[in-house]
Amino acid sequence: MDVVRLRSHAQMLRPAPRLRGVQHISSRKAVKANTAAPEAKQQTSIAELAAQAVRGRFFIPAEDVQQLKDAADCTIDTLMLAMLEEASQSARPPISHYQVGAVGLGESGAVYIGVNLEFPGNPLGQSVHAEQFLVANLALHGEQKLNTLAISAAPCGHCRQFYSELACADGIRFVFGWHGHTHPEVFHFPELLPARFEPEDLLGDGDKALLLQPQHHSLKWSSEAQAVLQQRAGDAVFQQAAAAAFTAAQQSYSPYTLCPSAVAVINMQDQISAHGYMENAAHNPGIPPLQAAVVAAIIQGQLETYQQVCGEVVPSICATL
Repeated sequence: MDVVRLRSHAQMLRPAPRLRGVQHISSRKAVKANTAAPEAKQQTSIAELAAQAVRGRFFIPAEDVQQLKDAADCTIDTLMLAMLEEASQSARPPISHYQVGAVGLGESGAVYIGVNLEFPGNPLGQSVHAEQFLVANLALHGEQKLNTLAISAAPCGHCRQFYSELACADGIRFVFGWHGHTHPEVFHFPELLPARFEPEDLLGDGDKALLLQPQHHSLKWSSEAQAVLQQRAGDAVFQQAAAAAFTAAQQSYSPYTLCPSAVAVINMQDQISAHGYMENAAHNPGIPPLQAAVVAAIIQGQLETYQQVCGEVVPSICATL
């Protein structure tokens, strides 16, 4: 396949309607605030600080997280659970109207936000779960290890299988907020998915780099792709998008198909976002490159609505050296 510019991609990336009157749900069960009188003032303060920190953001640097935790005078678990409600405001579920947020703590100390995405006119299987969005966010920032994932209820089986692809899976703390953000409950991954199907079941034991670990595929453009690039030599935006997609393909995760790939999305302001494919041993829970690129565009503030995609994406299909 060539490097191509695909037009009329609006069927998949139609604008998500503004969701008026929709109840905002931070995860699969609503978080019930603890309103006991002695703690009410502190809880309000934590909630307000958390909301201000998360509003409109998908990444909070480690130093800001520490300052926020000190200001709120609470544990990191309580702080992350308090962020869920505001995080869910950035979700885009025009089909289900069910907004989901996830908050992750990386090994670096930075906090990452994930939200669910749905695409009108397309099968629900093409949706991105909040927990998946969060992993794509980690990869985009080069974070190699997730320490803690805060959600208000247990993740679905799809996401549990997706997380089994992480080398750090067994060490992740899953913090649930069933009883409000001041009463977290902590679980570890083996408790959530015992006797799971793992990468080693297909790849065997060895030193294979898993999801979030550094990937580098030796690739080159096919002769057909090189011809298209030459034809479009005067299109600077197209060339930049092709280069971004190529780099993302080199860093993509495809140990099962051995087909590294990526997509670059160009918005109406000629801004470019790219992300690579993320496979899974169980196949279906992976993130296709187009969805991953849309996640990147949203994180980078380049896609307020799907309508901002100008109808141009650049698939990076390369031959392996």
